[in-house]
Parts: sequence; C-alpha cells; structure tokens
Amino acid sequence: MFVLQPYGKKWRKQRKYVTQALGQTAVSAFYDSQEKEARKFVSNVLHDTSRLKKELELRIGTIIISATYGYYLKDENDPFLRRPITTMENFAKVTAPGAWLVDFVPQLRYLPKWMPGAGFLKTADKWRKHVFESSYTPFRWAQEKYENQSEYCARSKGTISSAPVPPNLCSTIFTTSSDRLSQEDEEQLIWAAASIMGGGLDTNVSTVLTFLLAMSLHPDVQAKAQAEVDSVVGSDRLPDIADRDSMPYLRSVMTEVFRWKPTAPLGLPHALSVDDVYEGYHLPKGTLVIPNVWHMLHDPSVYENPGDFNPDRYRNSDEEMQKVSDLIFGFGRRRCPGISFAEGSFFAIAATLLATCEMTSALDSEGKKIIGSDLDYTASGTIM
Repeated sequence: MFVLQPYGKKWRKQRKYVTQALGQTAVSAFYDSQEKEARKFVSNVLHDTSRLKKELELRIGTIIISATYGYYLKDENDPFLRRPITTMENFAKVTAPGAWLVDFVPQLRYLPKWMPGAGFLKTADKWRKHVFESSYTPFRWAQEKYENQSEYCARSKGTISSAPVPPNLCSTIFTTSSDRLSQEDEEQLIWAAASIMGGGLDTNVSTVLTFLLAMSLHPDVQAKAQAEVDSVVGSDRLPDIADRDSMPYLRSVMTEVFRWKPTAPLGLPHALSVDDVYEGYHLPKGTLVIPNVWHMLHDPSVYENPGDFNPDRYRNSDEEMQKVSDLIFGFGRRRCPGISFAEGSFFAIAATLLATCEMTSALDSEGKKIIGSDLDYTASGTIM
C-alpha cells in the first residue's frame, strides 16, 4: 500500500473552509443557482448550438464563482472567468507527468534565468502571475462586498442574510469568524476559494460534454433515462436536484460517464512520505506516484467489457456507484471536498437536458452521423 503525503495545518484549514461552505450538509443552499444556470444553458444552446462549449463554460463558471465569491458573471469575456480558465490551462500543462525536466531534476530550478535551457523559469514567472491575479482579484471583490454588506446591515438594522448578496464561501467564512481573519487565515481562504474554480470548471465541462456524447451514441440509454425523468417529474415542471434520490437510473448514467471517460485519467501526482514496497519494488520516500485511474476504471476483471457505455452494470446500486466515485474524486485526505456540489451541478444539467431535449449526432452533407464509434479525446495535460 502506498503512503501518501499527509496534509500540513495550512492544507487542512483550506479543506475545512471548502467543506464548511460546500460540503454535503451545506450544498442545498446552492440548488437554486445550479438549477437556474442549467436551464439557461439548455435554453440558450437550443437557440444556438454552435455556442455549446462557451455557454457551458459560462454557466458552470457562474455556478462556481457565485457560490465561491457571490459574484455573478456578466458574460463569457468577464475577467473573473477568463483569468481562471487561463490559469487552469496552464495548470493542466504544468501537472502533465513527464512534461518538465525540472520535476525529475529539482536542482534545475536554481539555474539563472538568462541561461539557455532555463526558459521554463520565465514561463513559471508568467504563469505564477496568472495564478495570483485569478485568485486574489475575486477574493478582494468579495471582501469589499462583504464589508459594504455589513455596513448596509448596520444602517438598516437588518441581518447579513437580508443583504443583497447571494450565499457564498467567502461570506460564510467571514460571518462565522468571531474576529477579523488573521493574515495567515485570509491567505488560506484565498487559496481555498481558488481551488474550487480550479478543481471544478474544466472537470465539470468535460463531464457534461462526455454525457452529451454518450447520449448521442446510445439513444436506448437516453430513452430509458428520459422515461425515468418523465415518470418522476411529469410534464408540468422541470426536474430539481431534490429529485435525484428518485432517479437511480440517471445516477447510474452519471456514474458511467465518470467511469467511461474519466476527466483526469492519471489523477494527480502524489509523493510518498515514507519508504514503501509495492509488488517487490522498493520506493523511497519522496517518490512521485501517479495513480492510473483509467486502468482502475477499465479493469476487465472489475468491469465487464469496460469500453462499453453500460449504466446497467451498477444495477441501480448506490454501493456499486460509490466504487467509481471513490476513484474519480481523489484518494484519502486529498479526496475532493466539493463532491456533492459538483454532482449537483452535473445532475441539474443532465436532468434538464433529458427533460427537454433529444441529443443526437449532427449529420454531414450525405446524411451520415458526424460522430462515429471511434472516439479521440483532446488532452491538455492532466485533464481530458
């Protein structure tokens, strides 16, 4: 068994902040936002299918940024969205296994920036600036908004909940802190907030696109899921996230999307905190460990015909679905604390699509489907 790098106090505090605001017991506060943006996404794409990916980024970005900072994106060019997208593109490249020699020869980081072959240091400086801009700018906006909100409440003799700012992670931490945050705690909150966008935007967009692909390729699965949605919500309303427990087949479809084409097929690198032995191989402390999530989810001894998209393999069993969730959302202490929030957004979009649309492949000039059975995914580092 591998022993993973334990969290330090700072990392634990960041995780605590995210869990406090977006954990399983708190996510219901964001259902309304998730459902509203899901419906806007479907409505806008039905009017212009060419904008599908941009609209998806905007709506998922709006859900995340609103829940994190209380800020509502103006449009797809809003800097609060563009900056983190650029940062995530850089992050995917940085964390790609084997992409940077300095990962294997750490001493290279001490090279003078003017030396030939040290161009990666200039790239690091440039990308570090993007990280700080995308992390600090929205936090300072949220901080100022909260302070103005507090003044509004004092003048109107109201409460924080009555002020004109939606619930969000930053305001939750500000409100529950008995005193003003220390500089160290503020730093941890800044990075905790940034990690939500970093961990949620690309992965959610990729997951929804895979769902659309799967529904287009498997009309029988789509029809079965639509029948379940119709049986639960009828024809007088759209599905809500609260309907999720009544839709085990749709949950199975979502799980199969996660398993079939995982967004991070190699997970994220971890480092051993102590020496270890695995199948006769000695692995010294500090060894970089890359979890092969793809293989674990496509192991034929666990999943029969793993290349097939087959939601029935879970038999509507939450216990079987949990086995996939335990892999795709990370391991141990590094397991994503925003699982419930991410699954809520995915469910809202998937259920709304099934309730209102028929998802099919576009046809070429000869009437043949453009999407075939041989699928190649683009990759930008660690994210598919």
